[in-house]
Amino acid sequence: MKKALTGPDIGQLVKGWQSLIGSRVDQFGRPDVNKIVLKLRSRDKGTVRLLIDLSGWAYLTKDSISTESNQGVFVQKVRKLIKKSRIESIEQVNGDRILSISFIRKEENVTLIFEMFHKGNIVLCSDNKIISVMRKQKFRHRSLESGLVYQSPPSIDPFSVEYNIFKDKLVNSQRALGAALTIDCNVGGDISTLICNSLRLDRNSQVSDVSIQEVYDELKKILGQTIEPTIFLDQEGKNFTVSPFDLGMEESESFQSLDEAVEKYISSIVVVKKEIKSPDEVRVDHQNKAIEKYNLKSVEFREKGNIVFSKLNEIRSMIDYENDEDEVVINIDNTNIWIDKTKSLEANASSYFDKSKEMDRKAERTKEVIASKPVSKPKKTVIKNKNVEWFERFRWFITTDGEIAVAGKDARSNEQVVKKYLKTNDRYAHADIHGAPSVVVKNVNGVQPSEHSMLEACNFSLSYSKAWGARVSSGHSFWVDNDKVSKTPNTGEFLAKGAFVIRGKRNWHRNLELNIAIGLITYDGNLKFMSGPISSIEKHSEKFVIFRPGFTERKIVIRKLSESFSADSTDIEKLLPSGGFDLVSSKGIELKL
Repeated sequence: MKKALTGPDIGQLVKGWQSLIGSRVDQFGRPDVNKIVLKLRSRDKGTVRLLIDLSGWAYLTKDSISTESNQGVFVQKVRKLIKKSRIESIEQVNGDRILSISFIRKEENVTLIFEMFHKGNIVLCSDNKIISVMRKQKFRHRSLESGLVYQSPPSIDPFSVEYNIFKDKLVNSQRALGAALTIDCNVGGDISTLICNSLRLDRNSQVSDVSIQEVYDELKKILGQTIEPTIFLDQEGKNFTVSPFDLGMEESESFQSLDEAVEKYISSIVVVKKEIKSPDEVRVDHQNKAIEKYNLKSVEFREKGNIVFSKLNEIRSMIDYENDEDEVVINIDNTNIWIDKTKSLEANASSYFDKSKEMDRKAERTKEVIASKPVSKPKKTVIKNKNVEWFERFRWFITTDGEIAVAGKDARSNEQVVKKYLKTNDRYAHADIHGAPSVVVKNVNGVQPSEHSMLEACNFSLSYSKAWGARVSSGHSFWVDNDKVSKTPNTGEFLAKGAFVIRGKRNWHRNLELNIAIGLITYDGNLKFMSGPISSIEKHSEKFVIFRPGFTERKIVIRKLSESFSADSTDIEKLLPSGGFDLVSSKGIELKL
């Protein structure tokens, strides 16, 4: 299975990305250790995201990928220099797995170089001088650190390389043919295998045994003929590789762009997690293997003792007692047996029985050690929230119909939610009680949220109001369209921070029950804990609990939920309203308060 893009793959991607030149950079993010997201606004394509995985993958997508980042100073420095800039050029460096993207903002030019091999790295340059690097690295031919001139690794571009240079590279390689083509000549595993198969060459043969001219001609022929980007299958019918070149393998699916093909292929990769054993488990494994070894040795020594005792005369006739050596090895019944000539044969047999008993004792002692030091229970894997989305700074939930609903946590965030995120075709909900959060339900592709979604938003606002702490069983809420919400006060009035004026008809939901559900959901492939209306959680989660206002203390509920969900207590704490709780029901999880 393909583990990363090759140089020729990246070359084809870069050709397709030339339409991005002139695009504006809206944001730069590092949502994961080795993943980079560039949010771009292009005249031709609209808002797109360029995802670069430094372990060897890259593609352009319309999907919403978070650019949130908690990855430190380097990201902040890059954001400061490239945000609101425009892309000036996108290039591949020397046909290698290296991307170079230049940005211009007013008179300021900087370049980001993405090295997609080894551990992966990003180099921020100005006039080819390194300003900052994501990881300081030192190689045989070059170093990557601030203040130095950037040097790329010595390599060749298989698309433009001349025959003499290609020949020198192959001839001077210390590797076999297949590896020399893959690594030294930058053609990648797919094409090196195709060349060898087409010319009926053994990948493991020496370069000196083949015609380099034929290899060069075959390489140029392959690179000169591209096809629709395709996912190819292995002999078992599973996705094996993705390529814009005809690899002569069984095809699974073709795509209009290499970006689409790469994105689909990556989504099909199943990562097999290696079982990690605790130190105690490793110790017990070694001890159990030792017990097996002792038992085998015990059997071996006992069998040899039995042979000596049962065949004394035969063995005595096989030994040359006139020889000066004290020990002799005899072979009887296809078994080699050491005999000490200074002892009687009976004593030799007894010695083997003694050794057998010693092995038995060692096995027993090892079993006692295992019993006296029981294996400690492995720690539960704590589910951590990864790839934090923009809406997770607030209270939030996903409606049954799939819209994102965000709500304030206090007066300041209430102000921010409405001012920044209440847009055309969005809707607004609020409970009829002082201090309730403002809830904004976002539209999807210009379609206003449904009335059922607004009922859920009304319930959400009511449940996170002061009514919960007062143990009120029901209350009223309303919702309006975005244009009914205003920050302009009536004449002679004053609006405090987080407060708004509603002008026009309100859509009321009266006598709503106060309740919330908390469950584990999957959003964009990431596990997240979500709190919200019961109907929403039931739609998106298979593992959840439902609460109503009660008398169980909040800190007890946090502890119990953290244990049941294997979650960090801070992730659970921010989901709960202030006040006491009463457990109504649960699904897929055991919880007792």
